[in-house]
Amino acid sequence: MNTTRAIKIGLAWINITYILCYVIWGLLPIARPSVLPYILHLNVGPVETIFTFGNFIGGLVLWNVITGAGIWFVGFLAKYIKN
Repeated sequence: MNTTRAIKIGLAWINITYILCYVIWGLLPIARPSVLPYILHLNVGPVETIFTFGNFIGGLVLWNVITGAGIWFVGFLAKYIKN
């Protein structure tokens, strides 16, 4: 598999995952305080959650950039590090 195809697959996966998580967090606000310590692996105080379209788009772009860079880096290392 080439790096470009791996990046496309990874970005599709992160888009689906991000949208599902955003919808679940938006629909189940009562679950946030009890689940956040397990997701973040630390205790957090009261967290204000603002679910807006701008936050959704900003987070989606951020996660796509992070995921794309990570997959590209793995492809780069796989190409230049032979057995």
